[in-house]
This record gives sequence, C-alpha cells and structure tokens, in this order.
Amino acid sequence: MSAVLHTEHLAAGHDGRAVVSEVSLEVEAGSLWAVLGPNGSGKSTLLRTVLGVLRPVSGEVRLFGAPLAGWNRRELARRVAWVPQAFEGDPGFTGLELVLMGRTPHLGRWGLPGAHDLAVARGALEALGASHLARRIVSTLSGGERRLLLAARALAQEPELLLLDEPTAFLDLHHQVELLERVRTRVQQGLAAVAVLHDPNLATAFADHVLLLRDGRVLGQGPAASLLDAERLGALYGLPLAEAVTAGGARLVAPEARR
Repeated sequence: MSAVLHTEHLAAGHDGRAVVSEVSLEVEAGSLWAVLGPNGSGKSTLLRTVLGVLRPVSGEVRLFGAPLAGWNRRELARRVAWVPQAFEGDPGFTGLELVLMGRTPHLGRWGLPGAHDLAVARGALEALGASHLARRIVSTLSGGERRLLLAARALAQEPELLLLDEPTAFLDLHHQVELLERVRTRVQQGLAAVAVLHDPNLATAFADHVLLLRDGRVLGQGPAASLLDAERLGALYGLPLAEAVTAGGARLVAPEARR
C-alpha cells in the first residue's frame, strides 16, 4: 500500500532558497507524526510545501501515491485538511459558519450545505468542546478559541491526511490535551496526521513517530518511544534537560534547574 504522504530528498524554502533539506518521510494511514525543533528550523515551511502552498526547492512530494503537482486542488481538499498557525479569512463569520467551510470540497454544484454537513460541523465543534462558539462572531474570540474553530473546521472536512501547524498554540492545557485526544482518536480510525508541536511532552503523549529538525536538517526521525529522550531533545533545543519516568512508563523532560 502506498504511503499517504511520501517525501524524498525534499528541500523546502522560499524563493528557491532552502530552509530545510533532505527530508525523506513515509507517513502511513493510522499514524501521528510530531515535528519538533527550534524556531526557524523549517517546520512550518515543510508543512506548507507538503500542502502545495510553497513549491519544493528540490526533491519530491507524493500524496496517496501521486505527485503533488498533478493534484486538482478541489480533489486534494477532499482528502487533505490544514490547520494553519493563524486565522486566515473574514473574522465576521460565526463559529459555525467558519467550521462549515470545511465541508466546501464535499458540496454539490450549488455549494449549499445540507443537513448532513451541518451535523458534521456541529459534531466537530462538540468533539473539541467548542459548541458554545457556534453563534459567536470570530472577531470577538480569543486566540485560543479561534484555534479550536480552525481545528474543528479541519475535522469537519473529514480528511484522510491532516496537517496541523502548532495546533495547541494559545490553548490552555485542558484544550491542548482535548484537541490532541480527538486527533488521536481519528488516527486510530485510519487518519494520517502530521503536527508541528513545541512541547516534546505532548509529542511523547500522543505521537507514534517524530521528525526532529534543527538548523535546516533532519536530526532524527522514527518511533517516538526511541527518540524522545533527554539527551536527544537536549541536542535538538541546545538546552540541558532532565528526564523523569511516569508511573505509566512515559518519559517526560524538563529543563535542568539552574540555581
């Protein structure tokens, strides 16, 4: 079976200049990859290149076995959803209207949502604990509330591949966990997901694979259980880290105390 997402010797950047190079990935259905690394390491650029927003500097991107360049945008939108870092669009929409936009690729020729589309949108809001935002105007919401709506919009799209760029930014701990739990549930049902995260402990809790980027190159990739240790993460972030093992066996890291 072809990988949902395949990159080979991919270099991603802007105006022909690579920010990150030599990324070769195989993301299968039913897997959740976390992309970790310091600011400026190319994490967001990589995801935007995979999505087709940026053109690869070199190398190859294949989605569902087919080259990215050959995809019709509407057909691609039926299978790939995107949670950007920031809200992009008219802030005058209500929360429900924003989430309903995720149904656009699935609508008929008149582009009008039906009962099923409304049910899917409301279900996505409910799954993220955001039903109370359905009638709120987006411009009146906090950054965290907007993040929840963007995630709900992506879930309402019912994709096969979900790309998330810092989905937990601006969210309190409860909503960070709730969002990633919902993504993880979809992954267990066959979704493939790639999420840029800044908290390695969230990656430990939810991801099964990780991609570690530093200074424009791949520092490591593979199973999260074998890569997310204090020594490797310390090298990734340039920071001394201490490690603790929870009662459940998970390894958590924190900066070493400096007294």
